[in-house]
Amino acid sequence: MATRDTRTVEPSGRTKQSDGSRQLEAVAWAAFLIWIGIAMLAGISWAWSLLGISVIILGKQTALWRKHENIDGFWVVCGLVLLISGVWELLGLTWPLAPVLFILLGLSTLWNAVFGTDAR
Repeated sequence: MATRDTRTVEPSGRTKQSDGSRQLEAVAWAAFLIWIGIAMLAGISWAWSLLGISVIILGKQTALWRKHENIDGFWVVCGLVLLISGVWELLGLTWPLAPVLFILLGLSTLWNAVFGTDAR
């Protein structure tokens, strides 16, 4: 099933978001700010704070995907990194997280180089 790109290209070459996409972005930012406020007031641990932020980020990208709009790979990666970090912290794993993330980033870069995904 082909996805439909609902963005239009302006004369400057930049893409313009659809009204639904702009509204979804505003809702995601509002949820982020509310979650940060709640986390600060309630003294929620870093692990749960990171998990909450990752749910907001990945939820927005999932909603875009369900609406057949373009998702942003950068934000998907950010959401996954925050999710992994939160779970890592929650489980109290003793391995350092940074080397594991660098290995995953390297594998992802290698995958893109070998299988030729276009970065545009």
